[in-house]
Amino acid sequence: MNQSNTGINKMYYSFFLFFLLSVIFWFMTKLSKEYEGIIKFPVSYNNLPDNKLLQENPLDFIEIYVKTSGFKLISTKISPNKLEIDASNIYYKSLTDYYLLVAQQKLAIQKQMMTGVEIDHFIRDSIAFNLGLLRAKKIPVYLVSDITFDDRYELKEAININPDSILIKGPESILDTISFVSTTLFQKKQLNSSIKEIINIKKFPQESNIRIQQDKIEISAIVEEFTEGEVEVPITLLNPPNNKSINTFPKLVKITYKVALSNFNKVSSSAFLIECDYNMTKVNNLPYLIPKLVESPSLVRNIRIAPLKIDFIINK
Repeated sequence: MNQSNTGINKMYYSFFLFFLLSVIFWFMTKLSKEYEGIIKFPVSYNNLPDNKLLQENPLDFIEIYVKTSGFKLISTKISPNKLEIDASNIYYKSLTDYYLLVAQQKLAIQKQMMTGVEIDHFIRDSIAFNLGLLRAKKIPVYLVSDITFDDRYELKEAININPDSILIKGPESILDTISFVSTTLFQKKQLNSSIKEIINIKKFPQESNIRIQQDKIEISAIVEEFTEGEVEVPITLLNPPNNKSINTFPKLVKITYKVALSNFNKVSSSAFLIECDYNMTKVNNLPYLIPKLVESPSLVRNIRIAPLKIDFIINK
């Protein structure tokens, strides 16, 4: 009984194997014959005119009606190779509109095909291009920063950006909308020493077709410890009443300021000028004079005046 079942199983196995080989042979015979079909090929474009730039991306694929064996038709459909299109010979249509005749490049495209794949015709006979004139423009660099300082430390002067402006090139219509270029974020916490670093320029989106002259800039700045200074400055009176004198109370105002420690001894009271205009007091019917800072040294910052109101008496 077991021998009988074994014989039947061998018979079924032989039949199945024969059937499978027959199907494979039939399938291979069919695929070896010539077939026709449409295949979608990805494309890239070379040799655009030097004085022009894409304002919109053109077609990223073209459809081609081909003739080839079934095997190659299937493999090419599954994994089509990227075709290079020569865009040097484009035709003007209107304003920024241009077009390229694909059929004129049939021979060049055919050479890029797998052996045995023959181009019959192109589904679209032309490819549209939107091209703008290539322009150049110099724009300022804007430093994007997040800086905090250690206690009593500050920038001695503004951060130096080198270069502070860069050249960009691109379609005129897009350049007109760009007024500056930003850096990547420069971040420092509890800063207490001078800096000198290379910072990247933020890239423009690839589809904008904007090219930048350089992608890095250098920033530098002196960071110093600051301290508070104080001087007393006499009041200069403007436009006093005719034939009368005015006594002010007080006669001196106190000026408080911040200054870099290295410059502390370079600041004197004579570098400040405080004026009070009697005409302003009279026109506004005020019972006091208002001190105004007219001159101060460039070394100081965060200047405060006290008092902000000056009493006075007119001597008759």
